[in-house]
Amino acid sequence: GLEGGGVLEEPAVAGTSRPGSPPAPAPVALSLRYPPRVTGDLGFSALLPLLRARRTADVDRAFDLWAEPVNVVQAADTEGGLLHRVAGWVPVRAEANRLRPVPAWEPGHEWQGRHDTPRAGLTDGIAVMANQRGPATPLGVEFAPPHRADRIAALLREKERWSAADMPLIHMDTHLASAQPLLDHMAALDGLSPAAAATRETILRWDRRMTASSTEAALYAAVRSAVVRRLAAHPAFAALTEPPAYPDVLLPWLGLVPRVAFALEHLLRAEELYGVDRAETVRAALEEVAAEPPRGTWGDTHRLAPWQALPEHDRDAPALSGDHDCVLCTSAVPGLTDLAARGPAARYVWDLARREDSLWVVPLGASGLPGSPHHRDQLPLWLRGDLVPVVTDWQHLTKED
Repeated sequence: GLEGGGVLEEPAVAGTSRPGSPPAPAPVALSLRYPPRVTGDLGFSALLPLLRARRTADVDRAFDLWAEPVNVVQAADTEGGLLHRVAGWVPVRAEANRLRPVPAWEPGHEWQGRHDTPRAGLTDGIAVMANQRGPATPLGVEFAPPHRADRIAALLREKERWSAADMPLIHMDTHLASAQPLLDHMAALDGLSPAAAATRETILRWDRRMTASSTEAALYAAVRSAVVRRLAAHPAFAALTEPPAYPDVLLPWLGLVPRVAFALEHLLRAEELYGVDRAETVRAALEEVAAEPPRGTWGDTHRLAPWQALPEHDRDAPALSGDHDCVLCTSAVPGLTDLAARGPAARYVWDLARREDSLWVVPLGASGLPGSPHHRDQLPLWLRGDLVPVVTDWQHLTKED
């Protein structure tokens, strides 16, 4: 098995050959060494202490027992207690184990105990987590860019006091800071055709907001997609065009176009990119879009297409604001599709002083059963950014058949 530390007791996730590919010199499989399987502890001993917790110190102690999934925890209490920490069982491994599959049978790849999970100190009473690097930095490799977290922190600093009802102002923010590298490349171009120059000027005047009603956002997204496709087609990346020797279920995460799309900001900012002339790539993309510009707004193509076991074909997909690096994180795959299969799975606002003022909403509805009145009843609210009360008073709760 490949992963690190432990061969026989770990399940094989995948072989390394695909139909039509050359046979491997020896049978090799990709295995996953998983802390709950190794330790026999799922971390469930944390659940009752969490249910009984009354202060952040109680939450902190309870999460010392947590195993998987490893995640960042934030908590606060009415006495001013604040908690911002990583919780979970993280093995101490060689650096290579963190970056790629390794030969688990060779010395040096075994686990060397468990990491102490980091805690972040709070100095101003504000803690923001949007999957960016934070207290978990020493433990991980891949994190979300800082744009969403930076934007949330900046918005919070604009007011001294916030109420639960104010939170949609943050939830629905559509500013796209990750657009800047592409805009910089556009601004530096010269010798454009009149149509491309006009397209460029329209995009550079854009307010950087991915609102569904914005024609400028649609233009920017079209150029971005054209840049992604052209970079992915460059000979420098030819070796990555063939699907890797992994099962089909893993391929969407390994496809060249999606990987270029999500790395675009860094590819455009890198000092050198394998000899790729990025200025000419952006120029060609601008000329392509100027010759056949999108007709309409960002919301005309950026629509909700959630993963569903049983797709409901009789409903029109609603238009969406936002984008992958906006606080309103409705993720499309530039170069492949503007449809968004992912978005905020739930929005909760907890008012610690007055629990009855707490609010929430989910993208479709609280019931996963088609035909239930609550299967899709929250979708209009979720699209608008509205929230509904969190009801925890048993005198106001009724059982439904």
